Amino acid sequence: MVTKAQGKLLIKIARAAIERAFRHKSFPAPAHLRKQHAFSQKPGVFVTLLKKSEFRGSVGYPQGTYSLIDGVVRAARDAAFNDPRFKALKKSELQRLRVRVDVLSRFKKTSIKGIRAGKDGTYVEFGLFKALQLPEDAKKFKWTAREMVENALRKAGLAAEMWKDRNVKIYRFSTTAFEEKAD
Repeated sequence: MVTKAQGKLLIKIARAAIERAFRHKSFPAPAHLRKQHAFSQKPGVFVTLLKKSEFRGSVGYPQGTYSLIDGVVRAARDAAFNDPRFKALKKSELQRLRVRVDVLSRFKKTSIKGIRAGKDGTYVEFGLFKALQLPEDAKKFKWTAREMVENALRKAGLAAEMWKDRNVKIYRFSTTAFEEKAD
């Protein structure tokens, strides 16, 4: 569980990682933070960049990929510069940008019926094909649980109807989100 104070720190770390990238420098997280239990765990993490409440980039890593602190640094940089849906962030945009960090709970295997749209995120897996939808997506687009799964399948490069295939694995998770306040 990540506390509110730790969440604020994660936002500062994400922003610092992006700012340092503009100077072609990495952001080494302070050693004392790496030793803290919450930051050394390996939950899933997403960093979303918002500009006037519109997406400007969003990248994340599923569970077990990186420690929380390393995942936030990598996801922040990738959301700013490597999200294929957007051009790389310009330095002039940085001041008008809001950062959101989502820390994911453990994935729980489920079916469409077990997903609470708007409260749960969805992760789908079919062999090498994998994709994830954050709970925020269902809220924004007013998706049902089925629509969440169908959109995750499309995102993975699969047909939306693949949810009917017994070999498709569907998981749900919750998030703890931390977001900078709008100006």
